[in-house]
Amino acid sequence: MLDAQDIPTTEAMAPTASIAINARFLTRPMSGVDRVAIELTHAFQRQMTDSSSALRYLLPSKPDVLTAPIRPLGGLSKLFRSRPGTGHRWEQLGLPKMLDRDEWLLSLCNTGPLGVRRQAVMVHDAQVFTQPESYSWRFRTLYRHLLPRLARRADVLFTVSDFARRELESFGVFPTGKAVVVHNGCDHMDRISADPNALSRFGLSQNGFFIAIGSQAPHKNLDLLVRLAAQTKLDVPIAVIGDVNTSVFKTVSGRSDHNVRLLGRVDDSAMKALLENARALLFPSKTEGFGLPPLEAMRCGCPVIATTGGAVPEVCGQAPLYAEPDSLHDWVNAIWLLDENKTIAGEMRARGYAQADKFTWDAAAEKILKTLESHDAQHQSRA
Repeated sequence: MLDAQDIPTTEAMAPTASIAINARFLTRPMSGVDRVAIELTHAFQRQMTDSSSALRYLLPSKPDVLTAPIRPLGGLSKLFRSRPGTGHRWEQLGLPKMLDRDEWLLSLCNTGPLGVRRQAVMVHDAQVFTQPESYSWRFRTLYRHLLPRLARRADVLFTVSDFARRELESFGVFPTGKAVVVHNGCDHMDRISADPNALSRFGLSQNGFFIAIGSQAPHKNLDLLVRLAAQTKLDVPIAVIGDVNTSVFKTVSGRSDHNVRLLGRVDDSAMKALLENARALLFPSKTEGFGLPPLEAMRCGCPVIATTGGAVPEVCGQAPLYAEPDSLHDWVNAIWLLDENKTIAGEMRARGYAQADKFTWDAAAEKILKTLESHDAQHQSRA
């Protein structure tokens, strides 16, 4: 476990306006939501170096947490740990006690303490309401109880797409008009070096496979890939990255008759190498609050065949080929078009690069910081 003195620091900043990050995300294996929080923290530190703001990172401390994988973030000003408890218990009881007077608390991963009003919360989607089968009863109950109350209590709300904002408002989670939309970035892919041995390690070749990135949640719709591989004559395998549901892929074991290969979790370097060399990313989710993998793929020059579900069209624009999430016919046609049209892959790469350039973490962080500054300015003008 890292202590504050282990974290690199930037030049000292006058603490006239301070922000505390709810850093629970540093104490668990990285999810997509955690990726967003980590990349935003990098961007905050870059943007606040020359400002008058101070930045602190607050996380729980308990023996079982001390052994969790803590990923150091270059340039953090200070990292603080506290008791009691871990997880949601710490977030509700321990975290509020760590805050300084007039300090903003920034909770980037859906949840935060109900007892803190001077807080900005980022809620990424409404899927506990729209896709309940993807979550346990306990998780659904907690989020359905907590999120609306937290959204009413917090001074500032963020979400990651207009689609997510509309859904959160329609389910009564967000008060209408309160949330600010901040799109994610994808330029973290630029700093990752591709693993030159990834293809050989997984038995794949350049342009000789499709890639998919997902999880075991049913709304990720990875069972469509099994049907796609089983009912069509793909000349190359589909390589699936992530923790997948083995009941969905129960006939799949490494190399299967259905031509699907389960690679499991891979590190960022391997993922970049796979994206740079895949024929295309297949992204069949039924819904997404944002949909980061297609943008990551575009940043790496990988053509994308994407779902029409959720926020994906909003985020991806005209760059991908689209297919309805429940239409196997659409997916077969899109793959056929990509294979038969010799120029379309290059056109998709060009459109993808242009689309990905619109989404940077610095722009996202700047919008968040300016929103907090604007809130404080309005509050002071009314005082």
